[in-house]
Amino acid sequence: MIQSPYDMEARYSKKKQTGWVGYKVHFTGCDADQPHFVLEVTTTASTLPDGEVMEDLHERLADNRLLPSQHLVDKGYVDAELLATSQHRHQIDLVGPVLPDTSWASKEAGRFDHSHFHIDWKAKQVLCPAGQTSRDWGHIPDRHGKPRLRIRFPLPLCRVCTLHEKCSSTAAKVLILRPDEATYVALQQARKRQETAEFRALYAARAGIEGTVAQSVRTCEIRRSRYIGMKKLNLQAFLTATSINMLRACHWIAEAKLATTPTSRFAELLASVKQVAVA
Repeated sequence: MIQSPYDMEARYSKKKQTGWVGYKVHFTGCDADQPHFVLEVTTTASTLPDGEVMEDLHERLADNRLLPSQHLVDKGYVDAELLATSQHRHQIDLVGPVLPDTSWASKEAGRFDHSHFHIDWKAKQVLCPAGQTSRDWGHIPDRHGKPRLRIRFPLPLCRVCTLHEKCSSTAAKVLILRPDEATYVALQQARKRQETAEFRALYAARAGIEGTVAQSVRTCEIRRSRYIGMKKLNLQAFLTATSINMLRACHWIAEAKLATTPTSRFAELLASVKQVAVA
């Protein structure tokens, strides 16, 4: 809905406890042994989901020969489709937290989740832990209108199966999966990877973009639009990113040290207690 009689493109949006009328600005920066420059800035409507900017962003980075081999992003920029398409089209490893498995099987130990089923994508069949083969294989839309793969097992076989209590809460087992093998495999691999120490160490580098956001807000006042309309705001965001790059280049030339992540006094106290305990 139109929120302002002066800016017809401004929209109301809310993220957690913060609500605003305006737009969104997305920054893309580099993490290397050089000035942490802003490589790309994207301005969108405030109601556009974050993940919707990724394909166009990667295309612009490719046009400027700035595509990374790994792209560290927030949870809002990651889904199974983006994980698969980023790798297939641009050979980019999209690194970010994905939504965990919230199915019935994942809520209690001992139940059979998707990993216990053998999926034959070519034959369009699934083998369950009891050795039975699926009956139906077809696509349905989810509540957002996106396609999902639905696989059903024969009702007579499920009723008499000795593993039924561990397999399904309904009379017959139904699997709802990603629509194709590429997106399904990409999501499962991402879920496994994010549980590892290697992922946590790699993803820690993404915290650097929070410094870019803070600098754009506190130094350049990016959250206050000086102009009306998307095109003029995009120019403001571009000038803001240019200003940040100039400041960072000057700091680099002056060999100024980068600020470290602040540590609370309570965290410092815990660290000192652990050191004393070890000693």
